Amino acid sequence: MAKTLYITSVVTFSGKTSLCLGLGLQMQADSKKVGYLKPIGTQPFMVGNNLADEDANFVRQVLRLETPAWELSSVMVTNDLLEEILAGKDVETIGKGLESAVTTASEKHDVLLLEGGTSMRDGSSVGLDTLHVVNRLDVPVLSVTRWRSLRFVLDDIMAARARLGEHLFGVVINAVPEDAMELANEQLRPYLEKQGIRTYGILPYQQSLTAVTIGEIVELLEAQVLTGDHLFSHLVENLTVGAMTVESALPRFRRQVNKAVVTGGDRADIQAAALETSTSVLVLTGNLQPSPSILKMAEERGVAVLLVRQNTITAVESIEKIFGRTRLGQAEKLNRFQAIIEEHIDYDRLKEDLDF
Repeated sequence: MAKTLYITSVVTFSGKTSLCLGLGLQMQADSKKVGYLKPIGTQPFMVGNNLADEDANFVRQVLRLETPAWELSSVMVTNDLLEEILAGKDVETIGKGLESAVTTASEKHDVLLLEGGTSMRDGSSVGLDTLHVVNRLDVPVLSVTRWRSLRFVLDDIMAARARLGEHLFGVVINAVPEDAMELANEQLRPYLEKQGIRTYGILPYQQSLTAVTIGEIVELLEAQVLTGDHLFSHLVENLTVGAMTVESALPRFRRQVNKAVVTGGDRADIQAAALETSTSVLVLTGNLQPSPSILKMAEERGVAVLLVRQNTITAVESIEKIFGRTRLGQAEKLNRFQAIIEEHIDYDRLKEDLDF
């Protein structure tokens, strides 16, 4: 039977999927046969005629798992399922396949990673939130929390311990800014260990890991590509709005590298200023065509220019929704994160404590 580890977090976008990938790859490099399940699927999409979870399918692809994508989640939370519950469906019947799926997966692997929902409350509507799943399966839990401040991290970790009790196996603190690394390592880690909370890793923040690709922006905004259709895989690390005067915009443009600048298609002054600095993509709003000189300048500097129908505020709000998540769909980002895992996760201790 496989050693099972449930990876969860108190709040959203803490890095659960990334940690599953990083640990899974390291375990595979250690010659372990790794299995993965996401008991509660919350990002449904179709694979042929079957419903699967998008994150689970991504993990499947990276770890090269043999299990079909639609078998990686015991329950897919869809509007249809929620409407059945509103109509009187017994939630106790929904999770019956969970134990069976975990048992089957355990028999085929050395280590089984279970990924929780976007937060501990995910799955409550179907009776399978983190606490119910952990108690039902009686598995150890690794809680990952994203650094926002010392107070928030302590609150998150102590809340996890209060909720999970003896099931809390340990914690990983993710995305710690450079100026807080010393505090986290020399004060926070010893404090947590004295509290009986194993701290298996303190991972530094890297802005490049939260970047998105130009191609993702094109797809998100359904943009018309005016230049740079060969640049879709390039990473965008910063987002800024060109809605001010050139004098006000230039200092900000100069501070930010590999950025997307969102501005009106009629703002040639802002567009030219952005092209003089480290810009990856210009997103021109209002469906207003730029001047030929701007397009020529962008082509010479290797900058993509996108034309979108949305106004500037709507376009920025849409892009902001995909910024800030550690999306490891590009090999470069995955390799960077794996290097962070190898350097900052105490894998030997984790392996010894899990006894695998």
